[in-house]
Amino acid sequence: MTTSTVTIARSFGPSLVAILAIGLGACSESGPPGADTTLSESSNSASSSTNSTPTAAPSVQNPATQPTTANTTPAAPSMQAAPALSPNPKPTASSSGTGADDGSKPPASSSVPKDPSPMASATAAPSVEPEPSSSSTDEAGGGANQQPTGASDPSSSTPSMPSAGPEPASGEAKPSAGCGKSGKPSGGEVMTSEGHIYRFPDGYDGSKPFPLLIGFHACGNANTEFLNLTQGSKFETDYVRAFPRSSDASGMCWSYDADIDTRVLAAFDDLLATYCIDENRIFATGHSSGAQMIVQILTHKDAAEHLGFKAVAPVAASDYGSLSLPVPVMYIQGKNDSVRGEDGASTVARFATANGCSSGSDPYADVMGCQSSGTSVDPGCVEYQDCSVPTIWCSHNDPQYNGTSHGVPCFAIGAMYDFFSTLP
Repeated sequence: MTTSTVTIARSFGPSLVAILAIGLGACSESGPPGADTTLSESSNSASSSTNSTPTAAPSVQNPATQPTTANTTPAAPSMQAAPALSPNPKPTASSSGTGADDGSKPPASSSVPKDPSPMASATAAPSVEPEPSSSSTDEAGGGANQQPTGASDPSSSTPSMPSAGPEPASGEAKPSAGCGKSGKPSGGEVMTSEGHIYRFPDGYDGSKPFPLLIGFHACGNANTEFLNLTQGSKFETDYVRAFPRSSDASGMCWSYDADIDTRVLAAFDDLLATYCIDENRIFATGHSSGAQMIVQILTHKDAAEHLGFKAVAPVAASDYGSLSLPVPVMYIQGKNDSVRGEDGASTVARFATANGCSSGSDPYADVMGCQSSGTSVDPGCVEYQDCSVPTIWCSHNDPQYNGTSHGVPCFAIGAMYDFFSTLP
């Protein structure tokens, strides 16, 4: 009983005390229904949301540990003045997430947990495989050729995108060695012997350097995942798009140790040597295992410098330790991501530390909300203060990916394009 209740009781006598006791007892017996933590039996349909939405998925294995703060989920921009890292105190190099998606500790070597892969037309929830090997970078997933349903039609999920075109906002383009070697590939598409897919915009002629977007697929998803998500968006018209394929033929999961040299760097070098790419504008996105692969690359300085990302936009990644260099980032993960079991705070803390951010943040209102599966999605984006490079965290409420909030949210593709376009 509170102090005010005691005061009232003293004034009005025992009868009121009895009435209050009965009322309080009734209140204590009822409560909010428990949250359902199981995956929906029906997969999230991409057509049910108006935009493509990212979800957090730990690569190598979803880290369960988050920075030790009272609250790890950033409030929506309209609800907070300047949350610190979610809001968390300024991250330190010692903060890390070590948990795996299956509850086990990830191996010391770079490995990424598997992702559950939602199916475009499947009715069963994605299965979760046993703990991946030490070189695996994704969570558990379904069939290798299944398409993600965690994002909606990208053509309708790119609100108010600037017409930046293939030329950088400022600064000079750096033509790759492939400029001038040949014109546009037949049909605007190349598929390599390893299964990598390269797509070229209509305006590509082999002489004018275009920015490059690399899209890393999730575990259990074909490497057409981001091809489909970016189709109909400004990425299709303004970028050369590359969709590498992991070496895991059965699970389609990424493994840093197995894939970094023979798959990722080899494909990247081939692109620059053969086609006309602006080496000053190399961007990357990835979902779940693919996002984990991006984070792992950034923890290895040699690989990070080789690829030279202008900026990255991982969706539902994991914490693999300290990053080797600063990089502009738009990190996207569901604040109720039940696959990861956390909201990505520890991963964001790594970016904030590498980028020299202070503990404060401000609402980032440049990302528009959207509708997904009957939910009004709040992107929940904040931008951290005093960073050496832009550092944005979008902690959204899109329930996609079979209700797990682990998918690519409906606002993601448009938000990524806009973010990349603002960089000098």
